Amino acid sequence: MTDPTTPMPAERPAVPPVSAVPPHPAAQLPPPPTGAAVPPPGPPGPSGYTVAGMPAPPKRSNARAWAVGGVALVVALCCGGAAIGAVAGDEDEPATSASGLPSTTPSSATPSTAAPTTAAPTTAVPTTAAPTTTAPEPTTAPPTPKPKVVKGRGDDIVRVGELTELSVIKFTCKCSSNTVLKSDGDGLLVNEIGSYSGKRWINLEDGSLTTQFEVEASGSWTLTIGSISQLATKATTGKAAGKGDDVLMLGGAGTAAKITHTRGTSNFVIHAYSMETGEGGLLVNEIGGYSGVRPLEAPALVQVTADGNWTIAPA
Repeated sequence: MTDPTTPMPAERPAVPPVSAVPPHPAAQLPPPPTGAAVPPPGPPGPSGYTVAGMPAPPKRSNARAWAVGGVALVVALCCGGAAIGAVAGDEDEPATSASGLPSTTPSSATPSTAAPTTAAPTTAVPTTAAPTTTAPEPTTAPPTPKPKVVKGRGDDIVRVGELTELSVIKFTCKCSSNTVLKSDGDGLLVNEIGSYSGKRWINLEDGSLTTQFEVEASGSWTLTIGSISQLATKATTGKAAGKGDDVLMLGGAGTAAKITHTRGTSNFVIHAYSMETGEGGLLVNEIGGYSGVRPLEAPALVQVTADGNWTIAPA
């Protein structure tokens, strides 16, 4: 033990005062109850103070005070470091040494820096497909049936059903006597002696409805039934010429026509109807030859009844 009277070396660290050590438990005893006998004070202890009923504590040496003070210092440093670490732990917890104290050695690790991503942005290719749209299916009229052809010999009845539309018939007969063709809707169509070849229209007038034909012939014959566009003779310039009976689709834009009939001995009859207005009717009704100018508004549908040669031209 070192004598407390010996001075401390100059190179030693300062020792905290003895008052830093907590007081002895005996100093914290409660006071005696009121009225109790207080024992007489004992002889003074080595430390110079006494406590009633308690022996004086032994005298402390500077070595013990150094040890106690050192422990208190270590505890204060540890507790203070822990408190400081707790406060700074939210931001950045410092590294600690093996002794529990914060390490003052700077970190030599190189901070890692992530290289920025340089991938090219993805560009979506625009869609060029046209939006799908559901278009209504076009309504098309059923195709016009081909002309109906009926062949026979001698007298016969040809049933064709209800022909409600304006139509054209072509009749030919290699006959030597009377040749007759009748329609139950339009009446008498052909009445000749000997061979015949010509065209007539049917179902033109209101109320006419052909369902059958009656044929009177002494030889073989052919009956063809078709539409205006299929069987009518086309005259797109407004001029036409022929022999015998015929049905014309007369074109042009004339308002009058010059009509002639030569080398004929029987009836010469012209009927014409405008294709735009539907107006018209009988233009010529003569026997034998004829030449004249008649009002005829083209385009028109024209029917010619003749046994000779005829011409029609804009006037």
